[in-house]
Amino acid sequence: MAPVSAGSPRQGSIATNFGALGWIVYSALSIHGWWIGGALAGLAVFAAILAHEYSRDAVKLMDCVAAAFFAFAAIVTALAGPWLFLRYNILMVWGVFAVVAWITILIGRPFTLQYAYEQAPPEIWDHPLFRRLNVFLTLVWCGILSVNTLFGFAAFLTGRIISLGLLIPLAIFIAGLVFSRLYPKRFDAQFAAAAAAAPEPSRHLNPR
Repeated sequence: MAPVSAGSPRQGSIATNFGALGWIVYSALSIHGWWIGGALAGLAVFAAILAHEYSRDAVKLMDCVAAAFFAFAAIVTALAGPWLFLRYNILMVWGVFAVVAWITILIGRPFTLQYAYEQAPPEIWDHPLFRRLNVFLTLVWCGILSVNTLFGFAAFLTGRIISLGLLIPLAIFIAGLVFSRLYPKRFDAQFAAAAAAAPEPSRHLNPR
């Protein structure tokens, strides 16, 4: 899960864009009953992503969560079989990320800031609007992940896995990605002015 955040675009983490591959492989293999293979494949993808991010000193929390989920899935399935994931997979996937997203809000470190620091020039990192925008975007994702968790629960109760567990949550998630890309553009002029007015020493500050 890698929503794009505020600021003027710069070179971001290329590896993060491959995160969807891990989930696609996991889903494709688990649908055919290969739960351990799917979890290990997803773990391999995110291990590679994290290794790349670590080399750039840009490890993302949500990528760590994904890797931890796949490791947990592989271990639990190997020890106890796939029954837990057969019943609760969709609910757990969305629920885990929803909980983590809300925690980042509660501790004052909105997770979208990690993506914003890669895409926005350092001159605007301390701008109040930059932080408020990322708090707002993180809250939007908290809502999306929470709603999709509820759809996962509804899919479990009704057995409507394709519609309630897959199609609707995926549509909501894609809408969130589009919104996260378009909404910050409303503030481009303000960020450009802040960057131009920033004193030279602040251009090298890194609040991370």
